[in-house]
Amino acid sequence: MKYLTLLRHGKSDWGTGEENDFDRPLKDRGRKDAPLLGRFLAGVGMVPDLVVSSPAVRARQTAELLAPAMNYSAEISWEPSMYAASAGELMSVLRHLPDAASHVLLVGHNPGFEDVTARLIGADVYGMAAGLRLPTGGMAHLALSVDTWNGVQANAGQLIWLVNPRLLKAVMSSAS
Repeated sequence: MKYLTLLRHGKSDWGTGEENDFDRPLKDRGRKDAPLLGRFLAGVGMVPDLVVSSPAVRARQTAELLAPAMNYSAEISWEPSMYAASAGELMSVLRHLPDAASHVLLVGHNPGFEDVTARLIGADVYGMAAGLRLPTGGMAHLALSVDTWNGVQANAGQLIWLVNPRLLKAVMSSAS
């Protein structure tokens, strides 16, 4: 069994005047949400063995703010092919992950993250993919019924949970 957490980068700032999409940074809200998500992962005992991120600025910033908040001390792996990746390209990334990692967290972008999540849980086959949404800062956690990452294929996963910063904030405020 392998575990996969897909995290869409935090809210990005469209008002910086940055013309290059790759270089678009996080908005203040995105910078605040990433540590919240990291604390959530640490709090539920789901700190990954490996974090792999798109090197795009907003994804990189999300990963770098998330890691210390969840007490992740290993190196973050930067995977250029994850920027603007399709579901098929993300499946290839998954199949090349090291088998020593039983839980991997990917930080990247839509629509690829929603599409690969749908593919992994079979939602694309059953016409349910349209209902699966990963807003900025949204995380999907899946259990994959494979022993090696190379064995990852469509329908190999089960969605365990889906959260986003807005939901976490609402739960925290109602618990206070």
